[in-house]
Amino acid sequence: MTKKIITILIICSAFMLNACQKNVDVFVPDSGQTNGPDTAWVSSITATMPVASLQTTLVFQPVRDSFELPATGSTPITYLAPDAQLIFPPHCFVTANGTVVTGKVYIDVQVIKRKGDMVLLNKPTISNGNMLISAGELFIRVMQNGQELQLAPNARYTIRYVDLPIITGTKLFFGDESSAPRFNWLPNTSSIDTLVAGTQVYEITCTHLHWVQPAYPVDISSVASSVISAKLPTNYTNANTTAFLVLKDYRTVLGMYGELSARTFNSSKVINGKAATVVVISKQANDYYLGKENITTGVNATANVQSVNVTPIKTSLADIRAFLANL
Repeated sequence: MTKKIITILIICSAFMLNACQKNVDVFVPDSGQTNGPDTAWVSSITATMPVASLQTTLVFQPVRDSFELPATGSTPITYLAPDAQLIFPPHCFVTANGTVVTGKVYIDVQVIKRKGDMVLLNKPTISNGNMLISAGELFIRVMQNGQELQLAPNARYTIRYVDLPIITGTKLFFGDESSAPRFNWLPNTSSIDTLVAGTQVYEITCTHLHWVQPAYPVDISSVASSVISAKLPTNYTNANTTAFLVLKDYRTVLGMYGELSARTFNSSKVINGKAATVVVISKQANDYYLGKENITTGVNATANVQSVNVTPIKTSLADIRAFLANL
């Protein structure tokens, strides 16, 4: 009898232990995740932070091709890139020490016309805090033996490409990459670099490689405008999150940058009354998150600041790219 009682007690204990274990909610952090959400904001972004890894992951590479630079002759070299024609004068490329380059070179070209691609490449249409309506962003890089080449002194090349409808009043801008991760477009101040907007084709003749853009600068000094300020849950910080304001009716993408004291992501000033989308992308541990909020700029703004609450949700990279492709 005693053995039966002991056996029954053991069986009952096992059932009770199993039932208790089923009611225990065990938290197991994801691989690479700290013991809780990262809520720390930082004064400067470094290459080791998740947001830097995020931007590297989002970037897509330009089309790479090659052509020959003849050692002699005076005939310009015409290169047909996807969506653009490039015309280089003879003997226009030099190494870092000024040696004229001949032979086979490699060229990388990007012609960016979609707003979602501007987000992926982190190339917003901003010039010294002022919004631009872009007629397309272009990237040109030429290399030989793994070394990036430069244009020879006073050498100018020509870019021709179609982008309809042509925007009248466009000006020429060049990309300033010296303040990464923020990107800025500097207005052309040289009479040597020119932009001609034809009936169907933009023609740029310039002394700059890398990022080039014809764009219409928007003067908001005499119109109602607002700063858009995105508020996110506490674990979305400037160390793991990037944000943009994308206008619906214009090819305009404004960067939204972390405001350390307020814990918000703020745009530069934008014209009121425009349909736009606040886009937030974040990397936390090994997961990606997308937030999107459609707004009309200036609505319920206080002291020219419009506050927008955005709650991102876990999203695959493929779905993030698909969403951006349709902006």
